[in-house]
Amino acid sequence: MLATAARFIAFVAVAAAVAVAPASARSSGIAIAFMPKKVVQGEDARVTVSVRPSGSRCTLGVRYQGGTPQPGLPAVVAATGVATWTWQVPSDVQAGPAAATVRCNRAGSVQRRLMIVGRLVEPKIAVLKQGFTTRPSPLQGTRLSYGVILHNDSAKDAKNVSVQVNFVMGDNNLLGTDSQRVDVIGAKSDYALGHMVSFPGAAPITRLEVVVQVEKYEAPVTHNLVLANMHLVPQTFDTKWLGTVEGEMQNTDPSLILQSATLSAVVFDGAGNVLGGGSGFAFQQLPPGTRQFIQLGMGFDPIQFEDAADVMVSVSSSWKPPGS
Repeated sequence: MLATAARFIAFVAVAAAVAVAPASARSSGIAIAFMPKKVVQGEDARVTVSVRPSGSRCTLGVRYQGGTPQPGLPAVVAATGVATWTWQVPSDVQAGPAAATVRCNRAGSVQRRLMIVGRLVEPKIAVLKQGFTTRPSPLQGTRLSYGVILHNDSAKDAKNVSVQVNFVMGDNNLLGTDSQRVDVIGAKSDYALGHMVSFPGAAPITRLEVVVQVEKYEAPVTHNLVLANMHLVPQTFDTKWLGTVEGEMQNTDPSLILQSATLSAVVFDGAGNVLGGGSGFAFQQLPPGTRQFIQLGMGFDPIQFEDAADVMVSVSSSWKPPGS
């Protein structure tokens, strides 16, 4: 009987130990309650963990593809048994799997991966250069010639481009606004936009604000049009001022007829700074393999001729097949 009782007591002790062990194990731990499977660059991400025991101090570390860590993730106390972090994924981190690791004192740690998805960056028109020149006149107020170099970094043509130019005074107030439209800026190319505006009185302009909007992007279309022998010409009646930009336009397209062209120019000084710009038109139809003289004569007279050293001319053109 004594042996049987001893065996019974030993069995009860082992069973009690087995029963207590899981309860003790369940008294602490950490588990992911929420984590997205993927996050787009530049957007917010959120991680929530459940923690036992409550009141544990937890930290989150996120390391992106290539080893870049996420900065600015503070420690969180899981006061109610839950810890949450929300942060913005940098737009310039490398796309790919990222590792998120949560560590909580008295609870342990847990790690999980989330996928960082690259953001589709919308193509934009960049303003590479801009500048202006003013010329006061006692009878005509002030004339301002401006020039803007626009760059299309997209692999597609930018169509129906709207360009708004604000004229800003030293007190940051606007004195005026000019709007121009460009039919197309070719893929991976620059466009020289020049124009002149007039003010009825003094125009203490200190800078330009340029706003560019594109209606649509389309697959690139290439026409073989060449500008040659472009040069600056002073005014005939007052050679102190820039009068025209002149040269040749050649249709080197093998099959299409050039119907008409809108010409725009930006003028630079010897250091490459923009002095201003102007425009012109060419209405003579050009069959393949022919050329014509072109002259841009609008918008240049506020620019002193001795300051003008170089010019960039851009063309918006229309085409048709022979016989149409």
